[in-house]
Amino acid sequence: MFESLSDPVDVLTVFADGRMRPLRFRWQGKVVRVRTVTGEWTRREGQAVLRYFAVESTAADTYELCFDPRGPRWILSRAWDGAR
Repeated sequence: MFESLSDPVDVLTVFADGRMRPLRFRWQGKVVRVRTVTGEWTRREGQAVLRYFAVESTAADTYELCFDPRGPRWILSRAWDGAR
């Protein structure tokens, strides 16, 4: 089961080869290190194209991050059980 969120987060991201990859993010005062990106997709919202990343942390927790270019800003949109 997951929890829907809309928490702004700071994300350290690598931009290479025309792609972006989140490396770690700060949420609720702690740094979460991304071990792997398990999924990536886009969703159009008006003129903006939001980029979503399903990630697994080094602690084996699963999160969904969203990059909104209108800010630009990052949002933690979901956290699966065990991530809190």
